[in-house]
Amino acid sequence: MNLLDISPLLSFILGVLLGIFILSRKSSLGSDKRIRYILSVLVFLYAYTSFDYYLILKIGIDNMYTGGAYMLYHLTGPLFYVFILLFTKSVFPIKKMVFFVLGYSLIRWALFLPTLEYTSVNDIIANSSTYGIWFWIQIEYVIATVVNIALLVLAYIRLHHTPIFVDLEKSDELNYKWVKLLIWLCVLLQIISAINTLLQTESLDTLEFYVKTETLLLAIFFFVLAYSIMHFPVFVFTGAFNDLTEGVKKKYAKSSLTDSSVLFQNIETLVSSEELYLDYDIKLNTLATRLDTSIHHISQAINENANSGFSDYINNYRIEAAKPMLLVPKPNTIFAIALDVGFNSKAAFYTAFRKNTNMTPTEFKKKHGVR
Repeated sequence: MNLLDISPLLSFILGVLLGIFILSRKSSLGSDKRIRYILSVLVFLYAYTSFDYYLILKIGIDNMYTGGAYMLYHLTGPLFYVFILLFTKSVFPIKKMVFFVLGYSLIRWALFLPTLEYTSVNDIIANSSTYGIWFWIQIEYVIATVVNIALLVLAYIRLHHTPIFVDLEKSDELNYKWVKLLIWLCVLLQIISAINTLLQTESLDTLEFYVKTETLLLAIFFFVLAYSIMHFPVFVFTGAFNDLTEGVKKKYAKSSLTDSSVLFQNIETLVSSEELYLDYDIKLNTLATRLDTSIHHISQAINENANSGFSDYINNYRIEAAKPMLLVPKPNTIFAIALDVGFNSKAAFYTAFRKNTNMTPTEFKKKHGVR
């Protein structure tokens, strides 16, 4: 017996333990519990896939208890995309996302209803000629794979363009690079999986090796992914004191910063008088150095006096600076204004503007009679 022979069962056990560990780590991944929940769902989905492969090897692919993982295959992309949105503290319409995933799932599952007429997978494969049922299953699989890959690429773009508000230590920088690399590896895994599946449509002879190999790769991938993400502080995306680990928050709660209002006034004066918010690369370290204090004290002062994280605090200044620019008779393009006030992308500007005003820049202009 070698490692490949037991990889499906080992991957299942590892996935369950990893999912439980993620749920139990209350101090990890910031204050938003949804980040831990979505990551654990992703890991449990991988664990179920491994268990499904284990059942296929033990009781056969035609058994009624196998094949469930294939029916959930399309959830990988949406779950990963939502996770990155939450991880980077991005604002998005969660209800629309839920309705999209539900609708997408129902349509996909409805396409499998005709397969109930067949008694085995080999019977379905035998009907692969002249646009038979197996042909449409292949087409559906390709579409699901393309959607997964597209959402993974969007997740990477979102992660790559989300500004970081703290200078990273070497270990954090390494984990950050690992997370971005692992997204591309996930894309590659999706492509390889799709090619393997499509090339094996004539028979099931090579299924056993494919199942064992994929579960081993999944185990390695999700273990490294979870480790890198759980050791990368969400705090760097928000600068919010509440996103620090409990240990750090307790340490600074007992610190010498007994009255944060004085420090906050100094922050206000520095940021507004020197227009530091116009620098797209501004970080907590910038203010900490100028005011001769720690980044955690800066974050604590903003949190206690402005009731927001550092990113929202800076973005509020930027939005207020952008409003008059949008209302001049012949304004610059929205993208040009976004760059002028310190945003590094149009998408980031739209997200922050909607969060601040409950409307888009275009809606804001129309409301004030500017075209």
